[in-house]
Amino acid sequence: MIPQLGFAEMLIIAVLALVVVGPKDLPKMMRTAGRFMAKVKAMGNEFKDAFNQIGADEELANLRKEIDELKSLGQISNLSDETFEEDMRALDNELRGVANSDDVTNLDDDIKAYDAKRKEVQDKNLKTNDAKANDDN
Repeated sequence: MIPQLGFAEMLIIAVLALVVVGPKDLPKMMRTAGRFMAKVKAMGNEFKDAFNQIGADEELANLRKEIDELKSLGQISNLSDETFEEDMRALDNELRGVANSDDVTNLDDDIKAYDAKRKEVQDKNLKTNDAKANDDN
């Protein structure tokens, strides 16, 4: 456990340093102590960064291992974006319990309907704001 230094302790240390070192050499000693503490802090940061790097490397190695295992099982070999999207839609349909993909609403149609509704609301708000601005003038 690192001892806590309060104001009184710091004052005693400063007075002792002034008496032992002397007022002439005290600034030099404080500068040297500051440099030493900066080096200690830099070494601590390097040590911490090294451990973080080791952890990141280990995590990356685990991810590579998992990808290699999936490739060896033949689950993701030469998977294109379109194939991936089809597989994801099939999985989504399966999870939702839909027997037939015709029963599922088309996502693109939903997006277009949402955009149209949002545009309609924005236009209505714009007209309301214009009307308020005209009333204020």
